[in-house]
Formats: sequence, structure tokens, C-alpha cells
Amino acid sequence: MKIGTVYGRLSAELDDYLEDLGMRVEKGPLRAMGELVRGILLTGSVQLTNAARLLASTSAGLAEAVNRLDHHLSNPRWDHRDWVEGLRRWLIAPVTDDELIPIDATELAKPYARKMQYTCTVRDASRPGDPLVTGYWCWGAYRWRPDVAGGTLAALSLRPYSTRQPGFRSENDTWGRLAWELHQAMGDRGIWLSDRGADRPEVLSVWLRLRPRWIIRLREDRRLIGPDGTVRPAGVWADWGLQQRPPRGRAVTVPVRLPARDVPQTGPPAPLWLVVPTYTFGNDERWVLLTRGLIDHHTGPRQVRYDYAARWRSEDAKRFLGQVWHVERFLTRDFLALERLLWCVVAASGFVARLQEDQPQLIQALQAPIVYWKKPVKVPCYRWSQGLLTAVRREGPATLAVNA
Repeated sequence: MKIGTVYGRLSAELDDYLEDLGMRVEKGPLRAMGELVRGILLTGSVQLTNAARLLASTSAGLAEAVNRLDHHLSNPRWDHRDWVEGLRRWLIAPVTDDELIPIDATELAKPYARKMQYTCTVRDASRPGDPLVTGYWCWGAYRWRPDVAGGTLAALSLRPYSTRQPGFRSENDTWGRLAWELHQAMGDRGIWLSDRGADRPEVLSVWLRLRPRWIIRLREDRRLIGPDGTVRPAGVWADWGLQQRPPRGRAVTVPVRLPARDVPQTGPPAPLWLVVPTYTFGNDERWVLLTRGLIDHHTGPRQVRYDYAARWRSEDAKRFLGQVWHVERFLTRDFLALERLLWCVVAASGFVARLQEDQPQLIQALQAPIVYWKKPVKVPCYRWSQGLLTAVRREGPATLAVNA
């Protein structure tokens, strides 16, 4: 299949996708959001200038397009909540009861930022030693589907936050509020997965109220009530369970509860299980997993271990956003503009997942332009997304431009 044919089909698919999300309009902020989604996909960048190059052929037209996109992104008179709600409903509608939803926070490092609104101090994980720099935090939830060829990995939520933004109370409060918003959109579908950041008492309290099924990795000093009613650290109960396991067992389960004095709870204590695998994947660090709604619902400890291993897909998602779409290179000064820009990234990732699920032949054709794969990590979607960018450069962005 010729490159021009591939991108004719791709452009049609993208037009249909933007139409479904209400972004194929003649003017206004929704049109600007659609143009940004197109720009992210076809240029591999969140910078407004790159998206505007798809809309203009002269320097004057380019400046006008950049100003128009920036105006809509930062316009405080536009209430974008209806657009976000529709986007979120569209993305979450296909999620099934047993799909895995990795959740993790990351940093948006902007070490040289001087005039961006509400910047705070974060760690730059891309530099040796993780130095402290200016930037923002970002809470992310992702949909992982290993049953699709190559695996689909799509963002369901990317929410920036800063310790200096108005109304900020604490990180725990922010995580709880964002988890509540995701639960309202998703309901009880999916299995949430999180690392030790979510084992803090304030966050655990929210998860106990919201989610019937989840897996959280615990710090070993987190206090739990064991089978005999005594309160001991999770690591002690893990050691006790391993001593009691059958000789050929590969994991142990211990019924536990969270102390009400440590973790605020409403109603009777929730039935929880401590799952301790005897081996993990790729490292020697022990996993001490707290689960709800799995062990006592026909799910064994081996499946819990495999499910939790998928939490690392959130790390893959962050690498994909950084390596392919260069999310940290945003230049918007306004915090509201950053929030809307990240929702455009969420919409772009939804299109990636849709193509993988519905157009496998087109995805295979998009991989053809790749001759040399330079990245050392195999991130889902990376190869064909690089094929997309390579072929766009060959064909020329003018053939895919939206009519200005």
C-alpha cells in the first residue's frame, strides 16, 4: 500500500474520530481542540507552532493560527467541562469489568520555566540523580488491553496539579478528588492498579469508599489487622503468611483489615487480602499487595500477581508520551491551557487505541516506513507511531492539513 493511500485513509479515520467527539466544527474552541489533536498525532509534538504548521503556508498565517489556538486554550470564558465529559464518556464506554487500569503520577519537568503559571518544584527523572527543577505534577490513569495485537495503551485521564495553584490543600486531597472524578465516569468497571504512592492512609480511605476491586502495593511498615485481630506491620504479616504456605505454593494470601485509627472508614470494615508472591518479574524486590474484591471473587493469587505486573504499563505510557509526543515540551504559560492541552493528549491517545483495535491492516502499513528502530525500550504503540511521523514527513504535512 502506497504512503499516500495510507494517509488518505488515516486522515479520513481521524476526521470521523473528531466528528464523534464533536470537534469537527467550523469555528470556536472545539475546532481548536480538534486541530491540536491532529497536530499532536501528525507532528509528534504538543507545541502550538507545530500544530499550526498544518493550518498555514505563510509566516503571517502561521502567527495567526498560533495566536488563535493559544486564545482558545487559555480563554477563561469557555467552560470546557462539557467537552471533557463527552470525551471521557467516549473513552470509558468500552471499558469492561475486568480490564486493568494502571494509575500513577508523573512529573512534567520544565527546568527553564520562568513565566509559566503556578510552577512548583518537581524531580526531573530524565536527568541523572533526579534533580529538583520547576514544573508540574500530573495524575494519570490508563487503559491497558493486552488482548489486542501489540497491546493498546490509552490515557483515560491526565490531570496536572501544582502545590501553588489556588485551592490546593494537599497531594492526598488532590489524588482523592481525581480518583472520585474517575470513578464517577467509570463506575465499578475495571481493576485499578497502583504502586506505593496510593497506600497512604488518606488515599486508601478514598479507595475504600469508591472502588470494589483494586490492587495496591504496600510499604512493609503499613499497619494491618491480621487474622488473629492483632495490629502488625504488613511486612510481618507477609513473613507469617510465607511461613504458613504450602511447599509448592507460589503465593500466599492473608485476610487482613485496615485499622480505623490509621485509615478513616465508614461502615463495617472492608474485607481485604494481603497477597505475597514468592517471586516477581525481573527483580528481587518483594511485592506486598493489598487487594479488594479479587481473592474472594474467584481470582487466585497468581492472577493478582500478573494483574499487578501490568501496573508498569503506566510507566510505558509515560515513556510513550515523552519519546513520541514530547509532552514536556509544551510552551503554554497558563495553567488552564495546560489542563486543556493534556485533554487533547488524552483524545490523541484514544485515537491511537481505536486504530489498533479497529484497523489492524492500516497499523501494519504504518509500520512499513520504519527501517531502523533506535529506541532501546519496547513501548506499546511506539513503532507504528514512529511510522506515522516518518510517513507524514515523506508525504508532506500539506496533504493532511485542515482547511483554515
